Amino acid sequence: MRVLQSDRPLGLPREHHRSRAASTGDAPVRINKFLAACGLGSRRAVEELVLAGRVTVAGVRVESLAQQVTDDSEVEVDGRRVFSAADGRVVLLHKPVNVMTTRSDPEGRATIYDLVPESLRRLAYAGRLDFASRGLVVLTDDGELLFRLTHPRWDHPKRYRVELDAPLSAQDLTRVREGRIELPEELPLKPVAAAQHGRTVELELREGRNRQIRRMMAELGREVRDLCRVSVGCWTLDGLAPGQWRELAPAEVAPMRRALDLPPAGSAPAAPPPRPDCRPGR
Repeated sequence: MRVLQSDRPLGLPREHHRSRAASTGDAPVRINKFLAACGLGSRRAVEELVLAGRVTVAGVRVESLAQQVTDDSEVEVDGRRVFSAADGRVVLLHKPVNVMTTRSDPEGRATIYDLVPESLRRLAYAGRLDFASRGLVVLTDDGELLFRLTHPRWDHPKRYRVELDAPLSAQDLTRVREGRIELPEELPLKPVAAAQHGRTVELELREGRNRQIRRMMAELGREVRDLCRVSVGCWTLDGLAPGQWRELAPAEVAPMRRALDLPPAGSAPAAPPPRPDCRPGR
């Protein structure tokens, strides 16, 4: 698989891009048909998501099963954008520092979409990295894969290499491993696999809170000098310099689908995830 530079829109042949685009029509469809195409269940099953008030379009809750949407509609389930799984493209990008993980920045800063060609800018990112961090960002238009990569129910491992201003003490390293760091006004953290080599700490997280690692280290009195996400599940940065990207072959996507309890691409969609039970005592 070739490594593709952000300033060279190379990759699949031009006619291949046309064939993919042709498979994603812009004709309006009913919301249940769209959600089923996102891999969230049968049309009848996804109707329950709508009736439960879990689906929005452009930020507005869907009240009717008759609502029409297109592939360009901003459809979200439980606050997370979903896409039709018709294309199923997955791209790995090495985000450099001082680049935003967003589609547009009101301050005019560079974004990850400035690093990829126009043909890939419809893909959604599965998890952010903050402005000062670097490393692996996954882009995809596979709706069911995107949902499970970003939903907390499927806690796949994400590995980071962090350079600190000074090593952690043995006591603080134990606190990291046991999840005994309290972040203000938040639920307890999950345990974190951690190994330390001098001022460098390698961490494996199974949750993704906002600026989690930087805030954890700040609670321990340490400053993060460099933070790099080196892998997401079985996908790694291997062979990618900052600003480079590559598209995965189906054989490279299949192991992640299995790890997330998804059927092989092209088979029957997975069942829709239940809403977490938030009743007291649960």
